[in-house]
Amino acid sequence: MLTTVQFTIVEGPDEGTRYEFRQQEVNVGREFSNDLILSHPDVAENHFRIVQDKEDIYLEDLGSGVGIKLNGLFVSRGPLHNGDELQVGPYVFHIALLREEITDEFIQGLQVLEGTGKKPSLLKRPPLLALLSVLLVVLVYSAVRLSMTEREGEDLSNTGPLPMPYHGIVGHKVGGKNYVDKVEFTFFAQKPKYRLRYRPGYIRYPRQVAIYLNDEKLAYVPLTIDRWADDLVLVDLPQSSLKMREVNVIRFDNLKNPPEKTRWGLRDVSVHEVPIPKCDVEVAQKYLRLAREKYEERRIKDPNLFAAIQYLKEGLEYVIACEDAQIRDVLLETKRRYEEELQGKYEDYLFNTKKFLKLKDLEAVKIELRNIISHVPDESDPRNRAARDLLEKLEKR
Repeated sequence: MLTTVQFTIVEGPDEGTRYEFRQQEVNVGREFSNDLILSHPDVAENHFRIVQDKEDIYLEDLGSGVGIKLNGLFVSRGPLHNGDELQVGPYVFHIALLREEITDEFIQGLQVLEGTGKKPSLLKRPPLLALLSVLLVVLVYSAVRLSMTEREGEDLSNTGPLPMPYHGIVGHKVGGKNYVDKVEFTFFAQKPKYRLRYRPGYIRYPRQVAIYLNDEKLAYVPLTIDRWADDLVLVDLPQSSLKMREVNVIRFDNLKNPPEKTRWGLRDVSVHEVPIPKCDVEVAQKYLRLAREKYEERRIKDPNLFAAIQYLKEGLEYVIACEDAQIRDVLLETKRRYEEELQGKYEDYLFNTKKFLKLKDLEAVKIELRNIISHVPDESDPRNRAARDLLEKLEKR
C-alpha cells in the first residue's frame, strides 16, 4: 500500500500552499537537500521526516532542537493519521493521507495487459466484484446514517438572530444540539463602546470562523482543538462599525468549505458596555500635541514613533463621547499615518532579516531583530514577540 502525504499550510508563511509526496520517506527542513524546504530560521536544517513502514506512517524528529508539535503536543516520534495538525516553527500544517491499494491481482492484471496488448476485464474478477459490493453497502449505510444524524439535532440556520446574552451552545454537532454554519446575535447600542465576550470550542483551523459586526469583519475565532476554551475571549467592538440607538448584528461565520463538515461551537456569548471618559477636547488635544512632538523626534530615538501612536490612542478615548467629530477625525487620520510609517519600517527590517538569513550572516540578522524590538518596544505586540523569540534562539547558539 502506497500513501500520498499532503501538507497544507493553514497558518504561517505561504498560507494556503499545498505540497504532495508519494514516496516512502519525506524529509523536511531548511536545507535544500530536503524534499520539503521551509526557509525559516525557526526550522532546523534537517528538522524531521515522515516514513511509511508497511501499514504505518510515522514522523520522527531528526534532532532539530526546536521540536515538532503534533495536535498541539511536542513529540519526538509518533504515528501520523489523516487530519492531524503539525506545527514546525511558524508553520501549521494540515496533514491528509491519501491511501491507494495496489493488490497482487491488480499488478498481475497490468502485467497481462503489457504482455498481450489486450485489456483484461477487471469487472469479471470475483474479488473486485466483492469489493464493489462492500463499497456499495458502505455508501448506502453512510447515507442512511447521515440522514438520521441530521434529524437528531435542531437546525438553527433559519431561526434568525438570537438576542444577547445567549448562554446555550450553538454550532455544528457540538453536544448534539444543533446544526448551523453561521449564527447571528443582536443587541441594541446606546453607548459608544462595547466589548464582545464568548467561549469558543472545537475550532481546529486558523481563520475557520470569522466574526462580523454589521457585515464588517472584526477578527477570527482562536484555535481550541477538541475542547472548550478555558477562558472567555474578549473583542472590543469598533465605534466606527456600531449603529448608535439601533439594533446591531454580530455574526460568527464558519468559512470552511463545506462548513457543515467541520465541528465547531460557541457558548456564553454576550456584549457589555465599556466605560469611557467624558468628552474632553482639551485633553484630547494635549495628547495630539504630545504625539506630534514624539513624531518629530522619531529619528532621535527609535521608540518615539511607537510612543506617538500610543498618545494618539489615549487621546481618542477622550473624544469617543464627543458629538463633534472634528478632533476625532484628526486623531484617527494622524494615527493612521503614523501606523503606516511604523509598519513600513517593520517590513523593511523584516526583509533585511530574511535576506541576511539566506546569506547566513547571523550577526546582521541580530541587528535587524534588535531594530524591530527597538521600534516596537511593547512586549505584548506580536511583532515584538516574534523578533524577541527569534533573537533569543539565535543568541543561544
